[in-house]
Amino acid sequence: MSNTPPTTLGKYQIIREIARSNDIVYEAYDPLMNRRVALKELAVPHGSTQQQREERVKRFLREAKAAGSLSHPNIMTVYEVGDEAGRYFIAMEFLDGHTLRNELDTRGHLPPERALEVTKAVLEGLDFAHKSGVVHRDIKPENIQLLTDGRIKLTDFGIARLTFEPNLTMDGQVFGTPSYMSPEQVVGREIDARSDLFSVGIVLHEMLAGAKPFSGDSVVSITYAIMNSEPQQPQGVSYALWQVIAKALDKSPALRFSNAREMISALDEASRAATSASMVLDPNPYVQPPPAGGNPYLQPYGSNPYTTPYGAVQPPPVAPPIQYPYNPYQSQPSGGTVQPPPIQPTTIPPGYAPQVPIYYPPPPRQPLLKPETKRFLGRLFLTVMIMGTLFALVIVGINSISVAIDRLNKQNQDKRIQAELAATARMPLAERIKRYEESIDLMQSQESRVAAQRDLAVLYERQGQIYLERLKAARHHQAVWDASTRAQGSFQKAVELHPTNPLYYDDLGAVLALTAEKLPEPEQRKQAWSDAAYQWNQAYLRARTEEQRIRFGERAASAYHQLAYAMATSGDFYGAREQLRYALTLVAPGTDLAQRMRQDLERW
Repeated sequence: MSNTPPTTLGKYQIIREIARSNDIVYEAYDPLMNRRVALKELAVPHGSTQQQREERVKRFLREAKAAGSLSHPNIMTVYEVGDEAGRYFIAMEFLDGHTLRNELDTRGHLPPERALEVTKAVLEGLDFAHKSGVVHRDIKPENIQLLTDGRIKLTDFGIARLTFEPNLTMDGQVFGTPSYMSPEQVVGREIDARSDLFSVGIVLHEMLAGAKPFSGDSVVSITYAIMNSEPQQPQGVSYALWQVIAKALDKSPALRFSNAREMISALDEASRAATSASMVLDPNPYVQPPPAGGNPYLQPYGSNPYTTPYGAVQPPPVAPPIQYPYNPYQSQPSGGTVQPPPIQPTTIPPGYAPQVPIYYPPPPRQPLLKPETKRFLGRLFLTVMIMGTLFALVIVGINSISVAIDRLNKQNQDKRIQAELAATARMPLAERIKRYEESIDLMQSQESRVAAQRDLAVLYERQGQIYLERLKAARHHQAVWDASTRAQGSFQKAVELHPTNPLYYDDLGAVLALTAEKLPEPEQRKQAWSDAAYQWNQAYLRARTEEQRIRFGERAASAYHQLAYAMATSGDFYGAREQLRYALTLVAPGTDLAQRMRQDLERW
């Protein structure tokens, strides 16, 4: 790929290149909407194999789908995804500002109030993304944009995980930035929203302390610290706020915050606690120092007893020896010191010998237990331990046998119920559906229930097809409405029983589209087209193959086109244009449908 930026890409006019890493980002101009955009072009390294190129394209389109399905004030907006002669691109909102990484490199760390503001804005965006089934997986200061108007945006969903689609990452593969990974992300295990909260905790720690909680001079040392080291409380961070950070950085996902909204509430509580603590610790402005000449020996609690706030305290003088006017034992001058009387020598009579008593040692103390008793107690203890172990093994064995028998009974019961359901193949469809609904509640294992639910979903789909044929033949308004309602109910049941199957959403879209064509009232048709577009869009998001994705995308775009016609007919041209812009993201740019929609977009 050339290093010289192209002059145009799609309908966009390239102004300049503003970033280049795994992909290339340009500042561009959208002449149709008269606005600046950020244009991200897929860059495939030279020498890549066809399989590697296809995987890069899939991940690029996954990023567009992940970010494009999210509309939130704290998430970067995606306008369009397309390709031109094999060059894939994403048109995004142009963010005028700088990243949090630039802010930290310039200032070192942020005040607690600003750090909490940034953190809560990121959590608001993540809360919306997680509820929409998107896990970011790469939260770091480089992907947090601080705009000049004060807004905060979360960017770069390049390795995001869509929980409602099959994972492109195999078990054991690791994606993300090492310094901001969660422990489960480091070892390549399945991750969820709590992994993003771990990364948010690292970013919050870095904003407050100016350093990451887990550091090292290599990827190995950094990941080892993430897996084994405990972070230390930074200086100047309140205890309440540190408890929030420590919970977010827990090694076990089960002990972290369960969702972003819970972490936002914890940060609000910590902020209020810090405010209350600062009010308690403020000095009292009405307390005045003691006046000069006060008692210098009164000390404040906890201070040095040899100093005061007003100077050093001198210890009291040592009293001199007692003086008397005269010494009663010796003749000495008046005022002398009292002297003790002299010690008289003791006279011992000749031949005297002192009587010293003879010392006899006490007899040795007898042991508390005799050796025979000790041996008996040892054997008794060993016997009790062996009997207890055997008893525990018997209990465990009985329990295991009981569990195995219970499992076998449940399996036999499920097999019997499945055999009974298989025998209903010749029954009428309504009777089979009733028997399946009654039998599912009696099944013991989760696997059997899931299999039976999917079989029941197929039966409801067949029932819906019968009502769909009635809808095609219906001519009167009441017949149309009755057949449409019954068909929608059957297909909706199939969706509830097997929500990941895109074919059931496709059936719902077909029923609603046919209903819209047969309804006489404009408002009823508009609502039916809106519902049909939504169901086909759900089928597009859950498509399992590329052929399904193209087919469902075209059907959804066609329904959005019909909805736009209905809205334009009623005078809502702004709403019609918005529907067409979104519909254009679902189909290939070169199709006839895309050209018709672009013509209508320019006309309206």
